[in-house]
Amino acid sequence: MAAPLRAPTVSGMTNDDVSQTHRTALGRLLLDRRTLLRASGAAALATTFAVAGRPASASAACEALVHQDGFATPSAGNWTARIFDGASSPVGAGDVWGDQTLFPPARYAIVPDPAGSGQPVMRFTVPADQVSYRAEIARRQFALGRYRYGVSHYIPTDYVPFRYGTILAQWHGYTLPDGRATNPPLALLLNGAPTPVWELHVYRLQPDLTTQLTRHTLPVPVQYGRWNDWTVDITWSTPSTPGRVIVTHGGTTVLDISGDNNYHQQWPPYFQTGIYRSSWRTGGYPAQPDLQIYHRGITVHDLTGCAAG
Repeated sequence: MAAPLRAPTVSGMTNDDVSQTHRTALGRLLLDRRTLLRASGAAALATTFAVAGRPASASAACEALVHQDGFATPSAGNWTARIFDGASSPVGAGDVWGDQTLFPPARYAIVPDPAGSGQPVMRFTVPADQVSYRAEIARRQFALGRYRYGVSHYIPTDYVPFRYGTILAQWHGYTLPDGRATNPPLALLLNGAPTPVWELHVYRLQPDLTTQLTRHTLPVPVQYGRWNDWTVDITWSTPSTPGRVIVTHGGTTVLDISGDNNYHQQWPPYFQTGIYRSSWRTGGYPAQPDLQIYHRGITVHDLTGCAAG
């Protein structure tokens, strides 16, 4: 494995990653669960849980598990919104994955692990029908600080590479002061054809409210028919302090960068995962199979009280 990347190439704004414009106003989305979870005591912190679909040892005393979904139960209440194409709606605490109105099975389906583990996983689908382009779920809202996100993706063997980006996880900002939506400050994606690469995209807001993209190509081969286990350790930047992003794949650090990593709004970016291929908005692409990606074992840990990694 190559050494972690630290010197990316900066390019101008592209159309690869177009922001979603849908927000919800539920008050519970703005709850910071950090205090509640830490108040649950050492016994809760000693619980063994899955990180990116893999067994993990008990968390350190400074950590708090603030979100997880292994898709092993019908409940979808850990999430706060679902977005497909131009439609967005809130997810309530009592909602379930089997609600076909909220989660159309053609977009969201809990299925057996295609790798054969026997465990349930989530299959996201974007139909290749020249009009569809997104199937995602979102989780809001955590305060500024440091968080470690565990995500795991399975790229099927019939995946058709596409010349533009396919976002599988993103951390999205909010409407800008001039009323515009914009690119996600951070995104993990597959990019390029015929040989795609893994990339982390970092957008930085400029004084004129445009964004500048830095592409970090990750030294990880794109392999089909297997799970890719990631952690993304994010210390959110503030106007006066730099942030940091550490990406691991299969337990190996593949990227470690510092600097601005959000737009310094009232809230830090919120988490979305699934599939987002913005270049399919306008159709016109060659006929191909429906786009399907599998996800498992999603976790979010609050590391704000931990020493820098």
